[in-house]
Amino acid sequence: MSEQKKSIFDNPLTFLAASYPYLFIVLLGIGVIYVKNLGTVNENSLPARMFDSTTIVKELPVSDPAILTAVDIAMMKKPSDELIAKGKEIYSTSCASCHGADGKGDGAAGVAMNPKPRNFHSNDGWTNSADLSGMWKTLQEGISANGMAAYDVLPADQRLGLIHYIRNNFMTNPPEITDATIKEIDDKYQLTKGTFKPGTIPVSGAVAILAKEDAELVKKLESALKSLETKSKSDIGARLFLDAVLDKKLALSFLLSNEEWKEGTDSFLKIVRKNLNGNGFKYKVFSMEESDVEKMYNYLKSSL
Repeated sequence: MSEQKKSIFDNPLTFLAASYPYLFIVLLGIGVIYVKNLGTVNENSLPARMFDSTTIVKELPVSDPAILTAVDIAMMKKPSDELIAKGKEIYSTSCASCHGADGKGDGAAGVAMNPKPRNFHSNDGWTNSADLSGMWKTLQEGISANGMAAYDVLPADQRLGLIHYIRNNFMTNPPEITDATIKEIDDKYQLTKGTFKPGTIPVSGAVAILAKEDAELVKKLESALKSLETKSKSDIGARLFLDAVLDKKLALSFLLSNEEWKEGTDSFLKIVRKNLNGNGFKYKVFSMEESDVEKMYNYLKSSL
């Protein structure tokens, strides 16, 4: 081996210095490729036809206000198959859009939420406890900071079925339901004494009653619908509104009957969230960009 070759390999720094320009060129090439494909790398792609339970529209039956049958304590520990089946139905129509069909927190409506919806398979990070009392509190009060709406409108037995469905199908080793836990819930919410259920009426029936009792409000609603049809072709706020509702007539009726939302976008979102189960809006409205919410709000305020 020549003296020149010996000097290169005997001194590693000399060898590294000689190879540095080539290493720099390789790294620069990788950087250029990464930047060029940055949009693709960061794209959040979802299946185009992913099932979204918020699109399910179901007419409410006519029913009078009533005191519902008290919850059977035995059902709190060992629910019937019928009760769990009811819980599954409620989960599919009201929960899967955010929490995912398999309870992993990966529903289509929860993609843009921060924090993400609860993954029921994980034992970590429960805002309220993972036991029966904590889950009941979540359904009763909601968790506004996490975007979790309250489901206190659900009858007590149906909420119990929903909880048991989640415990049986998604949770790993759910906490035991003890007599002390049952007593704690019953003392606070009086489940064994029965719960009040408000009366319900189909949207079509509500519109008919509205037309009879308040002709002026109906006139405003008709005007708003006509304006929406015209402006949806040119006004981005109108288009954003149409994309954010399940039932445009119901949503406009809700806003016309409640003036508090006009105090600002925060008031608008708060009122929509509070009444989400029956005001015609999709949960999607809470994942919209602030600028889009502002445009939709300005259109609605100027039109109603």
